[in-house]
Amino acid sequence: MDDDRRASDSASLRITSPIAAMAGIGPKRAAALASRGIETAGDLIFHLPSRYQDWRERTPPNDLRPGTIAVIEGDLGKILEGRMRAARWRRFATGWLKAGGRRIRLVWFNLPAYMRGYLPAGQRVLIRGRVTGAADGGLEIAQPEIHQLSEGAPPRIRPVYRLPTFVGQRLFANLVTRTLSQGFVRGAIPDEVRGEIPSVQDALAYLHDPPADADVRALEAGESPGHIALAFDELFAFELALLIERARSARRTGIALDGREDLSTRLIRELPFELTNAQAGAIDEIRADLARHGQMNRMLMGDVGSGKTLVAFWAMLRAVECGHQAAMMAPTELLAEQHYRSFQRLCGKLNIRSALLTGRIGAVDRKPILRDLSSGDLPIVFGTHALIQERVRIRDLALGVIDEQHRFGVFDRAKMKALGARVNLLMMTATPIPRSLAMSLFANLDVSFLDEMPPGRTPISTEIYSEDDLARTHDLLHAEIQNGGRAYYVVPFIDGEDDEAKSVSATAARIAKSVLRDARIGTMHGRMAGAQKDRVMRAFRDGALDILVCTTVVEVGIDVPEATVIVIDAAERYGLAQLHQLRGRVGRGDQPSRCCLIASRDCDSDSLERLNVMRQCTTGKSVAEADLQLRGPGDLLGARQTGALPLRFIHLVRDLHTVERARRMAEDWLKRDPNLESAASEGARDALRKMLSLGFSLGDVG
Repeated sequence: MDDDRRASDSASLRITSPIAAMAGIGPKRAAALASRGIETAGDLIFHLPSRYQDWRERTPPNDLRPGTIAVIEGDLGKILEGRMRAARWRRFATGWLKAGGRRIRLVWFNLPAYMRGYLPAGQRVLIRGRVTGAADGGLEIAQPEIHQLSEGAPPRIRPVYRLPTFVGQRLFANLVTRTLSQGFVRGAIPDEVRGEIPSVQDALAYLHDPPADADVRALEAGESPGHIALAFDELFAFELALLIERARSARRTGIALDGREDLSTRLIRELPFELTNAQAGAIDEIRADLARHGQMNRMLMGDVGSGKTLVAFWAMLRAVECGHQAAMMAPTELLAEQHYRSFQRLCGKLNIRSALLTGRIGAVDRKPILRDLSSGDLPIVFGTHALIQERVRIRDLALGVIDEQHRFGVFDRAKMKALGARVNLLMMTATPIPRSLAMSLFANLDVSFLDEMPPGRTPISTEIYSEDDLARTHDLLHAEIQNGGRAYYVVPFIDGEDDEAKSVSATAARIAKSVLRDARIGTMHGRMAGAQKDRVMRAFRDGALDILVCTTVVEVGIDVPEATVIVIDAAERYGLAQLHQLRGRVGRGDQPSRCCLIASRDCDSDSLERLNVMRQCTTGKSVAEADLQLRGPGDLLGARQTGALPLRFIHLVRDLHTVERARRMAEDWLKRDPNLESAASEGARDALRKMLSLGFSLGDVG
């Protein structure tokens, strides 16, 4: 019966076939696997091993040493099973392995049900596990893997998967083998341009059943030929999607803004400072975009404090002086309010009416704003997600600006575009990304870089402390507060997760008992409601709090000129780009500021070296280049603005050359088959379909 089911199962298998229909998978196992995201045959084969066991080299019995992993051949003696005293519902088993005149004690704790009574006592076996010293001076292996030699030779390299408790490794591996044997896996890269890159089918076979000569260290580090092939295929599909979107965006009609430059010229002329060369260059690029009839889709990248907002204000005034409307959307109410106030300060003399539309605006005040946006009488609006709600209508929106665009989902950006059929879009980000990588990451956009800072920017001193120096750090905070400063104190956890001492609640309580006992301390974290976070942030901004203990929710925050110090506990847990973003919370006023990075006691030398980079690199550009060198482009691509896209392997790309090669290959293929209509593009079409609901305008692909 099982053989009949297995035969029909294999014959009808598709990549979308439900795993619940496979032999050996009943409802309970199917539900457990589904909880891990494994529901179809495709999910099954793309669930890669988490580690590998190397069974290739046998360890001579006389070479066994505590602390080493050993593979030993020997005879398995009698097995005794029993219940654990402290937990009677758990079973354990003990036995002895006789190998070359030595006896090694074997112990299995919490013995799984499928192993009870089935350990092959009296058989010739291979045992693999970590050798430890036993209490009696002998040797012991706890939780050993076992292979019965009467069943044939074991795999030379055995994959190990993260699985629910009652789904065995051998069962899962057999399901993978059976599924892969159908040969239905297609990659995105057409065979005729693949060259030496393995197919996705071959890459998966390599990873689930490595050849005898495979490098186990490369497999476990994600650097094997199989891993790199999967990453490259995914990268090719990603670049293909971006390039197709760029081509289609270029064909969309935008509102051309080619009227006289009155308001925008007055803004620049009346500024109390000179534009940087980078700001002037970005304005020239935006001016050229807006003058064309094609829709602008431009990313403005610049460090915290580089002047992105001023460039955006210039573009918004350009829309207004040409007789249209403009809107700026920010991820938080406080940031939207800050932009609104900055506009009033810088552009107030121009007598341009503007309004703020956020969730805090009550119905009475909201009604005239919505009315005037709909009629076209309100030329400029600042807001949050409230701008893209169903009731908002903007009669003649010519420019949409999205600040910290990676904080918004792809659908939010699409809704901003939907507010005007021909709206031009300007997106801004302060996330440090190297120029070379940004050109691939944002291949669907034009990119402007603000890579210089305005003169007079207050320098930020970055200092590294050990966890044992907390008292010194508290003294430093006390001195800053006594001098009128305020402080951020960033910790990795909200409450007792992993390390209670580094949680928001525990840190706030500890500070309150230190030399800072008289300081006014507030807390903020991601589980708080938006309105609650706003109240705390306003209190800190307005001087009602001296210290804000928080998680990284302050990474994108408002300007608090009085904030002169930020402490980042367990700083080694964060990437360089995130540390730089956090560091940018201070240094907003005219007082010298400092960033104190606290290294945990167990911080290793590599992590300390990375923190030292933060001390040496003071600009977003230098931090981004250092991050690229340390982590590789794939890691940065996988962690950045790829949004909700299902990119599982891009982080494995180790060098920029691979990213550039994938982009060139995608460009070359689109020259051959611009609409992906050929049979050779079938795999590419399948890959792009996965991205359909995730923000790319590829509805007519396939």
